[in-house]
Amino acid sequence: MNPTVIDRDTFLQNLRISKLLSTKQFRVVIDKLGHVHDTREIAKALVSWKLLTKFQAKMLLTGRNTGFFIGPYRILDLLGQGGMGRVYKAVHQTMNRVVALKVLTPQMVGAERAKELFDREVQAAAQLNHPNIVLAFDANESEGRHYLAMEFVDGPNLQRYVKKHGAMPVGLACEVIFQAANGLQHAHDRGMVHRDIKPANLLIHRDAGSKTIQVKILDFGVARFESEAYGPKTIVAKENSVMGTPDFLSPEQSRNLHDVDIRSDLYSLGCTFYYLLAGQVPFPGGTTVDKVIRHNTEVPVAIDEQRPGVPPDIAAIVHKLLAKDPADRFQTPDELMEALAPHTTPAGSDWPIAPTPSPGRFSQDEIALGDDSPIDTEPRAQTTTQISDEESILDWVDQNRREREAWRRWMIAAAIMGLLVLGAVTYYLWQHL
Repeated sequence: MNPTVIDRDTFLQNLRISKLLSTKQFRVVIDKLGHVHDTREIAKALVSWKLLTKFQAKMLLTGRNTGFFIGPYRILDLLGQGGMGRVYKAVHQTMNRVVALKVLTPQMVGAERAKELFDREVQAAAQLNHPNIVLAFDANESEGRHYLAMEFVDGPNLQRYVKKHGAMPVGLACEVIFQAANGLQHAHDRGMVHRDIKPANLLIHRDAGSKTIQVKILDFGVARFESEAYGPKTIVAKENSVMGTPDFLSPEQSRNLHDVDIRSDLYSLGCTFYYLLAGQVPFPGGTTVDKVIRHNTEVPVAIDEQRPGVPPDIAAIVHKLLAKDPADRFQTPDELMEALAPHTTPAGSDWPIAPTPSPGRFSQDEIALGDDSPIDTEPRAQTTTQISDEESILDWVDQNRREREAWRRWMIAAAIMGLLVLGAVTYYLWQHL
């Protein structure tokens, strides 16, 4: 159901206040659309003339007239949102460079842990410059809004890719993991452990007319630094807490968040490799605790059994990545890349990867409120691919918190039910006595 749309005069007033159009452009709009009274039709026209993006038009139609600019950046679209903030597509007004703008929500600015995560991502991003890592351009604060401007990657993350297309061709999966390992080696050389490698944190991009793909690692917000040159080595977490994502969490990271090295990232990359090849995680189903226990004690179904036809050499690589003991895994991303190199397929014409159309390039018929759902940057369960039934644990999850919250919800529901019953009984007695 679409929300109520404001009237024509309010829409035009908000458009002027928003400063999305120059004074000259606004006068032209008034002149050209003076006879149009339906605000949706006005919005469609502005989008078709490329004066507004679809996102901007939607915001104006719902009564917004601010929030379209953050520092030197003009907001074009909403790419995703999660518990800590939102990620927008934006353009630097002076440099005319399109970026992904990660903005900490105002409610989170005062939250010590959220701010620490955000600052940590900024510190890590400043040290990384590699083709397989999302590049950071700028970090600042504007009117109380903290933001990080990053390279805009016009392509899906691997979770979305597999959800839409299913398991990857073997050669493509090998190429993706090869490039991700290349990015991790760069981070490793600078003393960083990512600690949250998963399909949702790997973007895949393919330029129009190109047969090759490029993989980009993002979100170093929970990274561990080997040196204190860039800040504290690690983030202080509560006792008995877990940080990471259960479906891709190494055994040693689940036991001790602070005592991990690059081999923990390689385990997570192995889980991701398994997911790309099988279309599901190594240990589907169960609670967070169930998953943590299984990563520590069980061996997943062999990938060549889960997906017959996977070459034995590839199955052996996956098996080695998923070794419980870090000493039994590849010791560096370079070692993994050497093993993968003969099996990668860097080019192909039949891969279902295409550039995502830029916001604003759509017909007038496509303007409709509520037709696009923003991507959750902290993905929850996807039953089709059997990703974790718990949200990504980026906020120091106490293992008992969910049980307490479930009990609290049950008590509230029981109290409401009791009040309803009491009200019904009272009404009945009042009617019959």
